[in-house]
Amino acid sequence: MKPTITKEQAKELEAHRRSGDLDIQILGAACDEVLGGKLAKLDPLTLAAALINGYEVEATPEEKVREYYEKLWADYCDSDDGLNEIACESARHAVKETLNLLGIKIEGVNA
Repeated sequence: MKPTITKEQAKELEAHRRSGDLDIQILGAACDEVLGGKLAKLDPLTLAAALINGYEVEATPEEKVREYYEKLWADYCDSDDGLNEIACESARHAVKETLNLLGIKIEGVNA
């Protein structure tokens, strides 16, 4: 099973690998508690699973909002039911308006 790690942790892990560190060295540093940065926040078993099985990168909050916004269209707006279309457009408008009120711009939603 692939664990989910943050985008920052994935970048650090790949930076270690690009610098020539072997997976066993990365894991050893974690077990010896000398691994710094965001990877230090991963427990050794999760890190080992990521090194062996690969990993999924956790979606950012912006990506989660974009996925939700797009899912509204796929699930409700793209139908022949007029009521669903009205509800969908209302929900999509609410997402846009909330982001605008918070001063957040997300490409593909309100930017």
